[in-house]
Amino acid sequence: MAKELLPNVFQLRVPLPNSPLEHLNAYLIQADGRCLLIDTGVNHLGSYEGLLSQLCEASVRPQDITDVLLTHFHIDHVGLIPRLKRISRPRIMLHLKEVELSKRVSRDFDVLWEEVSSFYEMNGTPSEVLLMMRESNPGLLNPEVYAELSEPWKPLKGEEELLIGDYVLRAIWTPGHSPGHVCLYEPRKRFLIAGDHVLPTITPHVAQHKGGDSPLADYLESLRKIEELDVRLVLPAHEEIFTNLRERVRQIMAHHEKRAKEILDEIRGRWLTAYQIAPRVKWDVDYPSWEEFPAFQKYLAVGETLAHLRLLKEQGLVKGMKRAGTVFYSAA
Repeated sequence: MAKELLPNVFQLRVPLPNSPLEHLNAYLIQADGRCLLIDTGVNHLGSYEGLLSQLCEASVRPQDITDVLLTHFHIDHVGLIPRLKRISRPRIMLHLKEVELSKRVSRDFDVLWEEVSSFYEMNGTPSEVLLMMRESNPGLLNPEVYAELSEPWKPLKGEEELLIGDYVLRAIWTPGHSPGHVCLYEPRKRFLIAGDHVLPTITPHVAQHKGGDSPLADYLESLRKIEELDVRLVLPAHEEIFTNLRERVRQIMAHHEKRAKEILDEIRGRWLTAYQIAPRVKWDVDYPSWEEFPAFQKYLAVGETLAHLRLLKEQGLVKGMKRAGTVFYSAA
């Protein structure tokens, strides 16, 4: 149900059918004739009906929504944009990097996937698994959503200020979970709308899907940036609201240190591909064996493994060797 957290600030728990996360926390701020929705839900009728029901509880009609800010372009956050635009034509805001990615997904998915699959194949992923990964990819399954995100009203760069009623929301670029993830910080009221950047018990997914930047290094730096803020209340996109931001940041950093040690222990004295390392990692999932992981979960797990290997290489703790077109890793 819709819950008023602060004057004119509501949390909407939008259902996520067929997802272990169960729901998305969207946030609604209304004042002075404006109505800002932060994140939407997945592209599914059950999610849409849940959003409409909770908007009604907050005395808001879907056609009243004037602005939608998307913390990042993952499908559970952006999936209802086409349905909303058919009713209210809101102004859409998201980070420039997410706009660029959305353009690639909607216009050049095959080219983008070729880059990803080549990287995964080079890191040991079998071709038949890659095919299943492709068929389960949200970009392939939701082209109309990403087409809508390709031409937003306002691409963000970070540090913009959004004024709505008594609230001044500062956009903070926090890359890592996605390249253009943003959080929103209200310094006077001391609350942070955190998206997926910091969650109370889940460790946000950070993956390397192709060469180039180091997303885990970016993520850890973004965590340090958020840790410095004076925050009383954290409003996350999943699970429950929490207050111990700095403690939670330290916990997540400790998790990544533990994961790095786990990977190093597996490759000490041996050479393995990322695809061989991933099943040896202790994932917090409900599948009894690697063989029973759905293809998309394997995609995420291999990506997370690659992100750690990339950072460990940068730190001089891991070395790589290419043999017959395949990359193998060992502890340095």
